[in-house]
Amino acid sequence: MTLKQTIRERRSISAYQDKEVSAALVEELLETAIWVPNHKLTEPWRFVFVQGEAKRNLAEINREVAMAKSNTDNKEDLQVISDNAFDKINRVPFLFFVINTLHTDAKLREEDYAASSCLIQNFSLLAWEEGLSTFWKTGKLATCAETAELIGLTENERVVGQIQVGYPAKSPTPTPRFAAKDRITVVE
Repeated sequence: MTLKQTIRERRSISAYQDKEVSAALVEELLETAIWVPNHKLTEPWRFVFVQGEAKRNLAEINREVAMAKSNTDNKEDLQVISDNAFDKINRVPFLFFVINTLHTDAKLREEDYAASSCLIQNFSLLAWEEGLSTFWKTGKLATCAETAELIGLTENERVVGQIQVGYPAKSPTPTPRFAAKDRITVVE
C-alpha cells in the first residue's frame, strides 16, 4: 500500500472484532508516530495506556457521563443508555490517551498541540497499514475530572485525544471530500 492509498483509504471505525491488540504493537507504532514536525523540539507528549481494571473504571465514568446527559426518566431507556455507554469503552480492544504539556508560551502551546495532533494522524496511518482502525475521541469523557484523576493528568497538561484501537469489524464507504483545488486562494 502506498502512502497516498493509506491516507485516502484510512477510516475511523469504532466497531471492532473481538481480537486483542498488543501493547507492544501500539508502542512500536508510537515509536514511529512521534517523528512529526515539532517547533523547538519540545516533544510535549506522553501516553497513558488504559487496561484491565482501569479500563472498566473508565467505562463506568463513561456510563456516568452518558447518564448525566440523558434526557429521559424512562427506566428501560436509562438502562439501555447506561449499558451502551459502558460497553462503548469496555469493548474497545486497546485504548490510550495522548497528553501534552501546556507550554508557558502561548505560541509554543498551540504548536505543541498541533504537533501532538500530527502524531495522532501518523499513528492512525501506521495502524491502518497494520490492519487496525483507530478512533480519535475528544469529548466529555476525555476531559472530565474523573478521567483526569484516573489517567494522572496534571494541572499543566491537556488531553489531545483518547485513541481507541482495534481490528475493524466493518469497512465503511468513504465520505466524499471537497476538492482541495476548490479551496485554494492565490494571492499575488
